[in-house]
Amino acid sequence: MASGGNDNKLLLWCARSSSQPLAKFNQHQAAVKAIAWSPHKQGLLVTGGGTQDRTIKFWNTIKLKNTKSIETGSQVCNLLFAKNENELVSTHGYSQNQINVWRLPSMKKLATLTGHSYRVLYLAASPDGQTLVTGAGDETLRFWNVFPPKKQRQTASIVMPSFTDMR
Repeated sequence: MASGGNDNKLLLWCARSSSQPLAKFNQHQAAVKAIAWSPHKQGLLVTGGGTQDRTIKFWNTIKLKNTKSIETGSQVCNLLFAKNENELVSTHGYSQNQINVWRLPSMKKLATLTGHSYRVLYLAASPDGQTLVTGAGDETLRFWNVFPPKKQRQTASIVMPSFTDMR
């Protein structure tokens, strides 16, 4: 498990023994506002820092070290790994109030979604991983169709197309 707080620290915990953290990191320059575990790569954790930090940091929790830090230009409020793609979503507050989609591992920005007028405090994905919903201090929810459906296996018959192919 991982936890972060207003003391700018990231703590890693063992679920079996919660009396002392396994590791403590203090690389963030503001509160640790966002934490996400990668569903695609074992031991990969990302964290986002508050207004005075404005970074997304990557952690190898197996080797217990910080591996990358990306300046985002604004407070990081949420982080979410895409379900079906090797991409990361970040939401932001002061001062950009936007949603960014990043390609991993390069952290090339693929999209910037705008529409909220206050910081984007909430982020969730639909069960199929295609749609995001965000909530902001402007008291709005916004739905974003961001990701394609999970790639289907190519198992079509040569003789007869599958029922899903027939229209």
